[in-house]
Amino acid sequence: MGLTITSSTYAGKHAGAYINAALRGADSLEYSTVRDAVNYKEVINTLANTNLVKDATCGFDEQSSALTLTENVLEVEQFQINQDICRKTLLSDWSYAQEDDFVAFAMSYSAGVIADSIEGAFWAGNTSSSGQFNGITTSHSGSMTTDSASGAYTAANIVANMGSLVAAIPAAVYMKDDLYIYMNKKAYRFYISAISALSAFPFNHMGQYTPEFEGIKIAVVSGLADNVMYAGQKSNLFFGTSTALDMDFNEVKVLDMSSLDGSQNVRMVSRWTAGVTVGVDSDFTYQS
Repeated sequence: MGLTITSSTYAGKHAGAYINAALRGADSLEYSTVRDAVNYKEVINTLANTNLVKDATCGFDEQSSALTLTENVLEVEQFQINQDICRKTLLSDWSYAQEDDFVAFAMSYSAGVIADSIEGAFWAGNTSSSGQFNGITTSHSGSMTTDSASGAYTAANIVANMGSLVAAIPAAVYMKDDLYIYMNKKAYRFYISAISALSAFPFNHMGQYTPEFEGIKIAVVSGLADNVMYAGQKSNLFFGTSTALDMDFNEVKVLDMSSLDGSQNVRMVSRWTAGVTVGVDSDFTYQS
């Protein structure tokens, strides 16, 4: 079977559709608020007030308390993948997949790389490393509500550490509908092992089970480091990108190089933006 490739270029919103699908492969985006129209920077504003409500009077009695505006900036960085793949490598996989749209198939090669990159940087990324943006731990953990773990997580202590984390959650956040405990897969395994030993795990609901601890949903995310957990609202955790914008930087290219340099390579180019922030740091709880 021959492999005929038509070189294709997508830019702006058209490229954004492919890039967006790749980004959504990152675990943490499911449990965060995605802003897909961030052009370099977006200010996340949060209003807070204290004692604004008073007893009614006949006149206009201006309150001494004032609304406080808190601002955090969601800034996106620019990233790219430049990749050469041999036609021979693609041929068997493409034939097996029986894909009609080769561009979509070729993008799947890059999509996993993009998703893993986003997930890894989401929590612990640092711009000092190429291909990363500043993650939540890097930029915000120092100004969050903090809690100390009793030690490295194990099946023997994970429940106690989760209880300590929950006890540290600010009262204003506790019981919010979109409140999550964020942990990695290793910590979640410890948790399942611990509650299984207590015969507390609903084995008969494995396919439909929603992970929870003391009524708080658990977000199992790959990018968190070991021995670290967070608790916070999905509405207070932001991921930014520009996939909804008609920006030239959003780009997907699939180029057949045979007619250009005589090689049997297919060249793929992907360019996108990404960044994260927290709206109100003190409403997020960090345990380490």
